[in-house]
Amino acid sequence: MAKRAILVFRFDYKANDSSIRELEELASAAGYEVVGTLIQTRVEDPKYNIGRGKVHELRDMVTREKADKVIFFNTLKPSQTYNLRKELGVDVIDRYELILEIFAQRAGSQEAKLQIELARLKREVSFAREYINLSKRGELHGFLGGGKYAVDAYYTYLSNRIALIERVLEKIRAQKNARWARRSEAGLYAVSLVGYTGAGKSTLFQRMTQESVYIDGKPFATLSTLSRRTKILGYPVIVTDTIGFIDSLPEQLIDAFYTTLGETLLADVVVLVVDVSEDIGEIKRKFNASISVLSDLGVPLGKVVIAANKIDLMEAEDIKRKAAVLQASGLPVVPVSAKQGVGLKRLSEVIVSKFPDKVTETLLIPSDGGMLEEVLTKCKVVDISGTWDGKIRLVVEGRANIIEKLKARYREQ
Repeated sequence: MAKRAILVFRFDYKANDSSIRELEELASAAGYEVVGTLIQTRVEDPKYNIGRGKVHELRDMVTREKADKVIFFNTLKPSQTYNLRKELGVDVIDRYELILEIFAQRAGSQEAKLQIELARLKREVSFAREYINLSKRGELHGFLGGGKYAVDAYYTYLSNRIALIERVLEKIRAQKNARWARRSEAGLYAVSLVGYTGAGKSTLFQRMTQESVYIDGKPFATLSTLSRRTKILGYPVIVTDTIGFIDSLPEQLIDAFYTTLGETLLADVVVLVVDVSEDIGEIKRKFNASISVLSDLGVPLGKVVIAANKIDLMEAEDIKRKAAVLQASGLPVVPVSAKQGVGLKRLSEVIVSKFPDKVTETLLIPSDGGMLEEVLTKCKVVDISGTWDGKIRLVVEGRANIIEKLKARYREQ
């Protein structure tokens, strides 16, 4: 049975419908049944985040709806969480912790599990630090037991566990860096698919690689990177599906998921998937949030191509109007339907046009199957023909350093 949850929003100015809708989607993805919503517009209350009168109203709602949990859209301070739990008599979490719950439910790989644990522990450290301060001021009596506060020991445990996980993730990062370097040495171009959660990245990945992946339309269906080797217009490519972005993604989550998002930084081309079936306000909000994450990662915008996805749900005039909104960014925009495979040829052409260090050369190689296979694996073959002395003439395109190595090797042989 789904747990019953009440959602709480405090806005400084006016209510934001997209924020309300998004938290509802996140709660549903985490398995909660939303049984009530409380909205307040005011400055932050230092003790409860919302006003004291609203706390009483919320307490009545919790009792009336038999709610198991209260979920705040706003980021709560440790003292606010403590005070709210004490007043309401049920568990209280914020959007950050809700996202972590979804991550924990969907994590598959060891890396993803460690990243989630790291983000959770870093959050708990800040809470433990605050509890220590409260205990020293006498405002938190007997927390976890009498005498010396057990929270001190817990704080030490958290710090040690964080240090251990960071060492393990550092090793994973080193292994990934070595793997990325080998891909480049093999002549492979790297294409990374990014975008707001729910934009259709995994569907596009499936189209581009013919790989069956898990797709459910809920936020954060993809938590670990998934890479597959394929060819785009004849060029050998590694295509990677990444975790979805979200507006105001907490900084700690970006840090914790660096080993997942880091692949985007090293990609030759970054395809930013945008759901253009939504209204223009939502398109702009989610596009700006995605660009903000890419900028935080240090991804040069010159690498970015926009795939304006889900055009199968729109009329032609609407597609043109919304594409123009994205084109105002100065980035190339290609309308596509990942679901129906529309526009993928044009998208492929734009992706290939951005491949760096691309040259065209003619190779003469012996008619040896192994050598031919290596060229086919590392380059795009534009033309192939035989010569009078039994050799093979190949016109190839690919990375300059790879083709130069192939030329040198075949000259020696």
